[in-house]
Amino acid sequence: MLLKSAPCSAPALSSPKVIAVAGASDIEGGNYYGARVLANLVEGGAKATIYPVNPRLAGTRLLNLPVYASLSDLPSPPDTVFVVTPIKFVLPTLEEAAKLGVATSVVVTAEGGNETERRLFRQRISEIARTSGMRIIGPNSMGLMNGTLSLNGSFASGTVGGRIPPGSIACLSQSGATLSAMLQWFGNSKVGFSWLVSTGDESATGVEELMQAMADDPEVRSIMLFLEGIGDGVAFRRAALAARMAGKPVTMLQVGKSEKGREAVQSHTGRVAGTREVYAAVARETGIIETENFVEFFSIARTMAQRPQRPDNLPRKRRAAVISVSGGAASLSADQVYALDWEMPEFSSSMVAAIADATGQSGVHNPADIGGAWRNPEKMTRAITAIAKDESIDTIFLSMGAGGVFAEGVAEAIVTAAKAITQDLFVAWVGMPDAVKQIFDSADVPAFADFPLAVRAAEACAKFSESQAGRKDAAALLEILSGAPADTPPATAAASGIWTVVEALGDLREAGLPCAAFDVVEALDPGEVAKRAERIGFPVALKLSSPDLNHKSDDGGVAIRLADGPAVEAAVEAFRKIAERKKLTGSSVLIQKMEQGLELLVGIKRDPSFGLVLVVGLGGTFAEIHGEVAATVLPTTPFMLRDLLSRNKKLNTLLDGYRGQPAADREALVSFLASFARWALDKGEALQEVDLNPVMISGGHISIVDARAVWH
Repeated sequence: MLLKSAPCSAPALSSPKVIAVAGASDIEGGNYYGARVLANLVEGGAKATIYPVNPRLAGTRLLNLPVYASLSDLPSPPDTVFVVTPIKFVLPTLEEAAKLGVATSVVVTAEGGNETERRLFRQRISEIARTSGMRIIGPNSMGLMNGTLSLNGSFASGTVGGRIPPGSIACLSQSGATLSAMLQWFGNSKVGFSWLVSTGDESATGVEELMQAMADDPEVRSIMLFLEGIGDGVAFRRAALAARMAGKPVTMLQVGKSEKGREAVQSHTGRVAGTREVYAAVARETGIIETENFVEFFSIARTMAQRPQRPDNLPRKRRAAVISVSGGAASLSADQVYALDWEMPEFSSSMVAAIADATGQSGVHNPADIGGAWRNPEKMTRAITAIAKDESIDTIFLSMGAGGVFAEGVAEAIVTAAKAITQDLFVAWVGMPDAVKQIFDSADVPAFADFPLAVRAAEACAKFSESQAGRKDAAALLEILSGAPADTPPATAAASGIWTVVEALGDLREAGLPCAAFDVVEALDPGEVAKRAERIGFPVALKLSSPDLNHKSDDGGVAIRLADGPAVEAAVEAFRKIAERKKLTGSSVLIQKMEQGLELLVGIKRDPSFGLVLVVGLGGTFAEIHGEVAATVLPTTPFMLRDLLSRNKKLNTLLDGYRGQPAADREALVSFLASFARWALDKGEALQEVDLNPVMISGGHISIVDARAVWH
């Protein structure tokens, strides 16, 4: 399937003035979902005229509202329609809505039937949306909500009185249950929501288009994503970069990273989930904040809404101080801070004196155990403000617990201090009472039930600040993606679908990529191979090439450091025996000049959602021993290629020069990677996978030694 990229902007979700609920019902003996959607709209206080539609109940009243037989019978045309009818009425209802000029339809009804019927159903929904211009969300959507508009067009049962807390977070979820759980978790928090969208099966409107709309919406200040899969990787990258350029943090929980997880996603929605490495690469380039579980997802998203930037946009350099109420908690806290490679600067002698003056505790160092002084609100405020005078510290963590009768007074003192300082302040309070939680929530002070979560939230804030500082590089990538063609002409692949090393190196060399000097003999002729080897210059390496041979080294099809003609002839004789034993077809011999240097693995894989992905790691035998690789999605920028090299720690150490070896010319390597990426992109949709292993680098000299390509 060719990637079809959405436009670089998307129409906003408009504030509905007239809403119709097609399939509205009474909860007793009727359509539960139709009843719940109508009830939530009415009880939630939607700022719109609401019309129940149900031909079976026409002329009666539901929730004191008159029921109409069809959309066409309504006193005024709706701009938003919730479709909660039996499945056989879904398409006729959408067609009627399209004729009336409805802007948005949300299909709550789930698709049914066999796979062919489901496919045709989805196709027809997509066709209606395309030909009419009506945005269709769903089918199988839990609904559409907006706290600012008091709009709860969903069947969620986790809200109090159907009301959605208003705020500036937008949440797009490919799981309706996740939205319901999130609403219960946030409860009556001061942090609330603008748009909440259950995307359903995305027959016509994908999460990519909705994310672009949220990036463009001035009422949205941060975005949450619960993802099972992506249909248009280019559009997703553009939308995420647009959010980054708009200064909007994006927090993501993506499922289906493991093999079994991907199977569960596919059986649930039919989506194809990408691998962990690919999503991590996309998050890296776009500034998306990845999370690993629901509590982390909800907690960090709330933190990003509370404190996306430090006051005055001061930098976050991951330099922290910890204030704790016990020595054990202080040590545990330090472990968590160091685990994320943060620094904990030593307090100066003047700082130690200032803390002693503030708390009565002498000899306090970082992490600071202030003992029983925490019970005194005034001392707590003074301790925090004293530490905040050290401008090299950008984050202060408080590790608290329970508190009893002192808890609320201490919480108020922490809030007072937080308002007076420029550092980020994160509170971890084990056994936090509800009253304390409310105090922190009202003051937008991030507070958590345990310390590790507080540290991960602080790391998320630091990553967001870094992404904002690098918006110039993001703009360059966004410009490239905005001009990326939807289609590229396919290349001609080998008949077998696999290019041998001979075919791959030949094409790479023709494209101007640096390959080790080589020649090819199209027969297992010892004398001819020896003659060609002498022309190249000894020492040489020989490789047996055949479409039937995938792992040359394992099968004895590689001979290296051959110093003269007799050694070459003996190696070719050995290749002849291998070819006879394995019944190889189309056998030839590749003769290469021996190269020296650091061995790299440079590869390409095609992800079903994001297209071509560039992978770099240690090569040769190291590729199997050290499976650590870094990836970036194509197309990309030189900045991201430099970042790619820096992310692999073992590779980074070796590139810098190890045990007397020359340091690699990183800019030469970046230039090589960019040329290889262009070569791969020019091959079109047919190219599925490429392995260059190894690529040798010594200083600024780079050469491809072995290559293999797989075609669709």
